[in-house]
Amino acid sequence: MTTRSTMTRGERTRVVILYWGFVIVCLVFAAAGLRMVRAQEIPIRDGRPVTVAIDRVDVLTHTDARGRTMHQPIVLYSYQVNGIHYSTDRVTLREASRTGPWATDVASRFRVGQAATAYYDPADPGAAFLIPERSWAIYASFVVPLGVALVLACLWPRAMRDSVRGEITSRGSPVS
Repeated sequence: MTTRSTMTRGERTRVVILYWGFVIVCLVFAAAGLRMVRAQEIPIRDGRPVTVAIDRVDVLTHTDARGRTMHQPIVLYSYQVNGIHYSTDRVTLREASRTGPWATDVASRFRVGQAATAYYDPADPGAAFLIPERSWAIYASFVVPLGVALVLACLWPRAMRDSVRGEITSRGSPVS
């Protein structure tokens, strides 16, 4: 009695190509995620602290493409590195607008005239940010596709063994 249908050699080849093609796509997405993780981590890790003067504090409100009301903290500050004056309004490593009270909470941490600490890139002192905040979603863009690729790679021997076992069973030979 046949317990599984047999696959032709051509069908097995297509399955192998699709299976490993999907694993490769997952690895490409994981590589892109790793690039994003590194783009986030390197400035946070290598950022040099500098004392800044807060020049302006505000919260910008706008509507996004879905009609949601978004808020973005605007904190204009100035600082000096190696005798050169810089001014920027970058609060976090990535510009961020969010719903809810986040922007107001961030803006409330700063007052005009206050001294604060920012972190600048030694290779580009004009690129500074006030809050070394990490986006955990960026880690998911690396970990999830990598995890899927690893699980699929580990399951492949079992999938092939079951496929071969199905062929032996369908030919009537005993399966151990």
